[in-house]
Amino acid sequence: MPNNDNFARISKVLQSDKSVMSDGCKALLLQDLAEKFNEYFEVMGLPRMELTCQNGIYSVRLAFEAERIKQFHVIK
Repeated sequence: MPNNDNFARISKVLQSDKSVMSDGCKALLLQDLAEKFNEYFEVMGLPRMELTCQNGIYSVRLAFEAERIKQFHVIK
């Protein structure tokens, strides 16, 4: 019968492996997000991202600085 400590350790390793994002993938994602955010804001630089995984659930936090909010006009 497997040891519960070993099971917990293996589970933690598997979850942390899933939460790893390569630097290249992260850079591409941040560039894509900067382009999208720039549609609504005048963005200053790339956004920052914090990615964590706990019990198989991802938490993604994004932050960026903007000089202004762009104005939109609704067409009816």
